[in-house]
Amino acid sequence: MGRRTAITALVIAIVGGAVYYFAFHRPPRQGSDREQILRMIVDVERAVEQGRVSGVMEHISEAYEDSHGLNRRMVQRLVTAGARDQQRADLSVQVPDVEVTGDEATFAAEVDYSVSGGEMIHMTVTATLARENGRWKVISAEGWQGAEAAYY
Repeated sequence: MGRRTAITALVIAIVGGAVYYFAFHRPPRQGSDREQILRMIVDVERAVEQGRVSGVMEHISEAYEDSHGLNRRMVQRLVTAGARDQQRADLSVQVPDVEVTGDEATFAAEVDYSVSGGEMIHMTVTATLARENGRWKVISAEGWQGAEAAYY
């Protein structure tokens, strides 16, 4: 391999690596753990209201599993079905408490939601999170599973 070819290959590798890194490895968000978690909750709330599946799923761990036997793939199917529905979800989320212990955290959220301006329904959602690559991800959540009934 000639010197020019080697330099070209090196430049392509560096540029390709930089593009891959910045496209798929977001740097950790700034702020305290509590602030990062609250920001994540707001991001998920907005994504649900806007019907953005990727906006919800970017915060769900590959290791997600709950007591109802749902895993990440099943959650993604439910979120996708809800997003495809033409009904609009409106959410109001209050998070009075977030507890962080090392790389794990828990929170309880009081959620009021309605679908297409219908009756408000209340649920309490509890979640366990883990820090993965510098970002908080949901590894388990309870209390939200009945919400999909509003869509069907």
